[in-house]
Amino acid sequence: MENFDILNIIYYTLFSIFIYYQQLHSKEFRGESQLFHLILNIFAFSGMIIGFAYLIFYGYKTVWWAPFIILIIGILTTFFSVFIERITGKITLSLIGFVLWPVFAYLMFTTIPTS
Repeated sequence: MENFDILNIIYYTLFSIFIYYQQLHSKEFRGESQLFHLILNIFAFSGMIIGFAYLIFYGYKTVWWAPFIILIIGILTTFFSVFIERITGKITLSLIGFVLWPVFAYLMFTTIPTS
């Protein structure tokens, strides 16, 4: 377990949940504000790029196979986020993501364990 830090994995899973809901919100966007839709797309796309960069950097700092485990955990956690969605709603998770996923992205990168 020296290649994993539970707190780091929690940060990644929360990050991936918010990115997922921003991507979903962008895909199902029904609003009239094209500016908001553009900002939503920029956040969702940049979050996806940051997620990939994190996994690559994680593999570089630890071992090559560790990002695959973290990615699988992130995907599985996203499936279980349906319970949170039922309480808050899809759009609420997407909007909260504008503030929280950058915070979790910072925390993800700063808590990567080193081998």
